[in-house]
Amino acid sequence: MDVREQLLEAAVKVFAIAGFRGATTRRIAQEAGVNEVTLFRQFGSKEGLILEAVLRSVERLQDEAVLPTVPINPAAELLDWTTRHFEFVLRNNRLIKAAMADAQSHPDMACIGDRIGTSIEHTLRAYLERLRDAGLCAPDVDIAVASSVLSGVVFADAMGRDVHPQCYPYSAAEAPQRYVTFFLRAIGVRAVAAPDSAPAPEAAVHHG
Repeated sequence: MDVREQLLEAAVKVFAIAGFRGATTRRIAQEAGVNEVTLFRQFGSKEGLILEAVLRSVERLQDEAVLPTVPINPAAELLDWTTRHFEFVLRNNRLIKAAMADAQSHPDMACIGDRIGTSIEHTLRAYLERLRDAGLCAPDVDIAVASSVLSGVVFADAMGRDVHPQCYPYSAAEAPQRYVTFFLRAIGVRAVAAPDSAPAPEAAVHHG
């Protein structure tokens, strides 16, 4: 890992723990194992470093969590996508909360939550439109509402599970499957024909 990568990784880690104010250049540099001069040479400022580090994490999510251009198995495709987003937000919820808390005093940080939300909403809505056009879900499904429902519950669970555990009587490992199963029924997704040797799509979907 080169110096720039070390600093980006360190910035995400320190910012998630300490927030913007606590994520000093000295602390980030120490976490990365370099000196502060190197940090400023690479990024110019703390703001530039933290913003690039966080947005890169979001870009990685966009690259990893994709939905196919041609839907074939909505149950499997949506489960994979939902699981990746859920795990990303769950893994980075402290960082996202820190960004939201610092958004008023540091407006640049506000775009972090917006970028995550936009990524989820845009990708899911486009996929649901393709499902509807392919006749794989109810023809009268409200795409905007459906997209908001699934993306909203994923974000709310991953951000609030540690604060309101009583709202989630099932484990984090179970959550994506539960949400997707309910969602598929709500939008009227039809069963996908499977080979004789394979179980029905809903039963065949698994984590990992």
